[in-house]
Amino acid sequence: MDSATPAEPGLDFVEEFASAAEWFATHLGRTSARAPVPACPDWSVLDLVAHLGNVHAWAATVVETGAKAEQLDDRPSSARSRRVSEWYLAKAEDLYEVLRAADPSAPCWTFVDDAGTAAFWARRQAHETVVHGFDLAVAGDHEPRVPPRLAVDGVSEVLEVFLGRMHRRGHPAVLHRALELRATDAEESWVLEPAPVGIPAQGASPEQREERPTTRAVPVVTRGSRDDLDRIEAPAATLLTLLWRRTRPDAADVRLVGNEDRLRAFLQSRLTP
Repeated sequence: MDSATPAEPGLDFVEEFASAAEWFATHLGRTSARAPVPACPDWSVLDLVAHLGNVHAWAATVVETGAKAEQLDDRPSSARSRRVSEWYLAKAEDLYEVLRAADPSAPCWTFVDDAGTAAFWARRQAHETVVHGFDLAVAGDHEPRVPPRLAVDGVSEVLEVFLGRMHRRGHPAVLHRALELRATDAEESWVLEPAPVGIPAQGASPEQREERPTTRAVPVVTRGSRDDLDRIEAPAATLLTLLWRRTRPDAADVRLVGNEDRLRAFLQSRLTP
């Protein structure tokens, strides 16, 4: 599947981004800019806003030019919540206008491959904003906004885009044997299988061969369900925040089925930046 192709047909990623950005800006006005962000221990909400706003500006430049661009280091001039919200909203509106005007099929630099298109960035920015919106919700004690259909696609994006990217950056997933991720509220599942590597050491038992984690090849991901596998079950939004390390495996709506040690080892991997 192309990294810009939605797993959920009918999603308009530009409008999904706009909705997520509007929620983010609105709730910024209700949150102290100095509040800590638990998912990013060194950050305050002000740091979170600066990061997300600069990412939006960077993505807008990339889509406008089709070329790689340098990220900015801009920040709101005031820590007052209303000013911070206005600063962020200006960045988000600029990106929205660029994405709405762009041809989704136009060639465009991405950090994934050399055949990227502008559509990649609409999808990426929608998910970036939703995940950081979850961070803001936790920091400000708000009800998170993670739409289930978008969350399903967000899980697919992690597996299609970031699993391989983190592997190439020296952070392979700890995957001892095949497992399944199952979204309990969306009837969607993903199967991850270790890609075979090398020849097992002479004398290794079948159990030792099975338990040896793959470290040289990106796991193979397919859509579907298999009841014979270790399995992580949760609503789609929780699966997404699990993969982004925003939710703990012992959360109330997470169910680990099968070998919990293997499943926890996988979830402790650096699956995302």
